Amino acid sequence: MYLKKIYIIVFLACFYGLDVMAQKDSTAVNDTVQEKKFFNALDYSMQKRYRNKNVGFTNERWADNSFIEVKFGIEGLEHREGAEIGLFKTLSLGYGKYFSPVHGVKFNVNGGWALHERTSDAYMRMGAQINYLFNISAYLAGYRPDRLFEVSTILGLGYTYSKMMKYEAYHVGDVHAGLQLKLNIAPQVDMVVEPLLTLYSDGIDNYTRTNWHKYDVGYGAMMGFSYRLSRNNRANETNKNENNSFVSLSVGGQYQFSNATKEIGIFKTMGPNLQLSGGKWFMPFLGIRFSAFYGSNIWNRHFIYDDKGENIIGESSLKEMYLGTRLEAMVNLLEFTELDVNRFLAVSVLGGLEVAGMSKKDLSQSVRFAYYAFTCGLQTKYKFNDRWGVFFEPRLSLVPYTYVPKDGNGLPLMDREHYLDNIYNLNIGVEYCF
Repeated sequence: MYLKKIYIIVFLACFYGLDVMAQKDSTAVNDTVQEKKFFNALDYSMQKRYRNKNVGFTNERWADNSFIEVKFGIEGLEHREGAEIGLFKTLSLGYGKYFSPVHGVKFNVNGGWALHERTSDAYMRMGAQINYLFNISAYLAGYRPDRLFEVSTILGLGYTYSKMMKYEAYHVGDVHAGLQLKLNIAPQVDMVVEPLLTLYSDGIDNYTRTNWHKYDVGYGAMMGFSYRLSRNNRANETNKNENNSFVSLSVGGQYQFSNATKEIGIFKTMGPNLQLSGGKWFMPFLGIRFSAFYGSNIWNRHFIYDDKGENIIGESSLKEMYLGTRLEAMVNLLEFTELDVNRFLAVSVLGGLEVAGMSKKDLSQSVRFAYYAFTCGLQTKYKFNDRWGVFFEPRLSLVPYTYVPKDGNGLPLMDREHYLDNIYNLNIGVEYCF
């Protein structure tokens, strides 16, 4: 009797187990997680995380995924006693190619010039670099030829021929690393910004006597444009029915804020300013603008004395003029608010790089040179309709330069000095969208 009961219990237990396994199998067949019979958490861990499919990447021709670039920038060197060299202004030309959605190589030739901080001696440099590019955006989010913004790392080796005028030349090797920030601004055209940190062998500053560790450290950034040689990389385009491109013309006044102008009076130092611009909005809140400008103002005055040098019989104004270009980003702050005013009002923060020439009249000389400067501003625009608008735009440019002040007879008064002019513009303009 007991044996019969045991048989019945074992039979029921086996039948229940088969029924549970059947239910698991039927559930597994209908499971939507990659149609696997059993859930495995390792399939969804970071070691095997999902990555977007690489869209449209081909590498059949030489031009596929290739690009050429032109960049300009500045570089400073770690200061050492005796090696008193100013900022290098640099220019670079390059060619590159991506062999996969993530990995690429580029070659650059570059040059630069700088001035000694205490004298007028000039430094010149020429060199070449080979760089490895790792596209972080494509690695994390998949390759997309229409991506608006991408970030890549740069790691490379370089050679530089460096020479200070009238002295011997140095052959210098380097290892450098940095980032490439790339913004797609037009079909096949990208704007690039590259901050870099460089470790040089001794001699890039043409001075080796106090360099006990036998290397130099450079730091700086470059900005420029990259052109894609293949058309399969299509740019990210906004709605063509919207008026995203524009041109503008603005006029106004310019003045310099310094101790000298405060003594003269700001209104007496003001001069004209003219700016012609063109740009495009790539997103409702983000745009790029390129401008050509001219401006002038009075930066100081010179008193004229009588023959005895006792009485002032007159004064002459010392004038400065600026002519150059600007490349800057525009961020419309109202797009980040819930205010329903975007159809007729825009308030944008402006910021970018200014590349220009300056002519500044001093007592016995005219100081002329090219410079890089940081510029920023604020534009408040009222739109009459989809095409026309007017705007008010205050602006600040920080213009660095160095020169040797001289007296009326042309004799140096002191060693080469560093200066930073704060140039302000107040412009009113009109804009046309198309």
